[in-house]
Amino acid sequence: MASIRQPGRINGNTILIDTGMDGIAGAAAVYLMEGEKKCLIDGGTRSEAPRLVRTLRELNSFPLDIIIATHAHYDHVQGIPYLIKQAAREQKQIQVMASEKTIRLLDDPFYNKVFNQGPLEKIEAIIPLKEGDTVDLGGTTLRIYEVPGHCDDHIAILDEKNKNLFLGDAIGDNIHDHVFLPAFMPPSCNPAAFIASIEKLSKIDYDSVCLSHFGYIYGDEAQSILDKAVLTWNTWWQLFEENSEKLNDIDYLSSVVLKDTGLRIPEIQIVSLKTKALIGMLNVWNKLKRGKRQSVGELLLREILERLSKGYKTCTGR
Repeated sequence: MASIRQPGRINGNTILIDTGMDGIAGAAAVYLMEGEKKCLIDGGTRSEAPRLVRTLRELNSFPLDIIIATHAHYDHVQGIPYLIKQAAREQKQIQVMASEKTIRLLDDPFYNKVFNQGPLEKIEAIIPLKEGDTVDLGGTTLRIYEVPGHCDDHIAILDEKNKNLFLGDAIGDNIHDHVFLPAFMPPSCNPAAFIASIEKLSKIDYDSVCLSHFGYIYGDEAQSILDKAVLTWNTWWQLFEENSEKLNDIDYLSSVVLKDTGLRIPEIQIVSLKTKALIGMLNVWNKLKRGKRQSVGELLLREILERLSKGYKTCTGR
């Protein structure tokens, strides 16, 4: 696949930053855009925010001018208050921008409770964005598209100069060349809206895409990735439909997913001592309960399946 999944510059004005979410490399990315103004696409989680600030300082890009949130899920917005406070210490105000719907959701501190996250620290004075709005960074213009489906408030952002499309989680998670996970997640996914958003995205003139989970995709793969997203959604949806009576049996779901989707668990790189210790404790528990240890990838798959199961139930009202 034509992709860049390592931190660093991906085009003339954009840098991929691996936030190291949950202490794991390649789990989540934010993107720094450099024009006359410095803009960050998404703000990461609170636990990784200090690391993100250090990285931005190393890139001579902190304090930032703008942060644009693609949607209200915790791994995209939870770190923003920390970034704002750190900038304020240097007498700099960061402008935060997001969909009007995102702003309303962020007024609920417990919106992310479904992910066992919260309460969310309030973000003041967010500038609302809607379909067709543009953000001038000086040297490049960003155009906003509303793309619900993964959640009601999701936006995509087109860098018109580079024809690079920031998709957040709108089409799913292509975290590895051989791993594509569907976009349905709680608490507000919508299958019909997802298909409509894919159709909208297919009409945009773009050359490359940036995914929050994970990386920069270009060339023919960037053009075919929308079809791949629909296929992935449909494949996993059918699997959940066929096994709807066993959605709470994560061991069973794991075995079915590995058998029926062709999913191959990639090698996982842990970058946090805290995460290494947590994985160790989980494996002690697994050894006692199941009589065997599990790889980091297998443990992460269980967490992903729990969330996808909640997303499927949200969509179907089960």
